[in-house]
Parts: sequence; C-alpha cells; structure tokens
Amino acid sequence: MNNSAEKILYRKAALIFEELGFLMPRPDGGGVSQNGSTNAVVCFKGPFSGYLVVSLSTAILSQLSGNMLGDEETSSEVLQQDSLREIANVICGNALPAIYGFEPIFHLDAPLICDKDFSMDGGAQYSQAAQVRLSFDAGTAEITLFVESSAAERAAS
Repeated sequence: MNNSAEKILYRKAALIFEELGFLMPRPDGGGVSQNGSTNAVVCFKGPFSGYLVVSLSTAILSQLSGNMLGDEETSSEVLQQDSLREIANVICGNALPAIYGFEPIFHLDAPLICDKDFSMDGGAQYSQAAQVRLSFDAGTAEITLFVESSAAERAAS
C-alpha cells in the first residue's frame, strides 16, 4: 500500500466528513467499533479503473444523514443510504485527483450500496491502494481504495 495515498485519503475523507456531515474525527482513534455497517461503492474509469468503498457503522450513518439533511429526527433507511452514497461520491471525486494528480481524468459511476466484500467484475485484477479508518464519537468510517494492480503503486508526487 502507498503510505502517501493513505495520508491523502485520510485528510480528504476527514475534511469531507467535517464539511458535508458536520462530523469531527477523533484524533485519538477512539470511537465505537463497527458492529453493523452499511457500505457504498463508487467505481471509476480513466487511465486505470478502480473503486472506492466507504463503510459506516450504523450509529454514525444515522447521525451523518441527520446532519446532512438538517433533520434531528431519525431519517429513513433510504435517506441514510442516499447520504452515504453522496459522501462516498464526494470523497472519491476529491481523493483521486489529490492522489493521482489533476492531469488524468477519471469518470465516476453512480455510487451504489454494496456488500463489504464487493469486487468489480471484469478481467482486471484489483489491489488495495489505500485504507483509512476515521473514528467519531458515535461510530467509525472505513474508506478503502482499490485500483488495477498495475496502478497500485502509482501516485502523484
């Protein structure tokens, strides 16, 4: 895995959770363990293909959705999944240029709710390029970036 890519992914994800979800990551790495989780995936194509998976614990998903929608009531499962898909899309769209540079153009597919063990179809082999975990008072978020094996170590300097 690329340590630089993980630092960038962590910074981008933390900033997006703060700005979009009004959630502040805990610097101490504390937080609730991920008992149950919901996952969203954003697939992308460009100079190489890959996908980003965002996994949120149940408690943080409810809080994220309420914060993004400005609603203190517990939002429906559909609205929670919409919030998760939106945050996954924004993280992916911001992390790729920061990690791989602004010259390559990546086309993002619409985010989908998926299983934790999601893998892309097709002939290409995918490797984990970066994985980060953010802890919040109410739960955790895990973000994992997978790229074609031939591009796993490729990152902007």
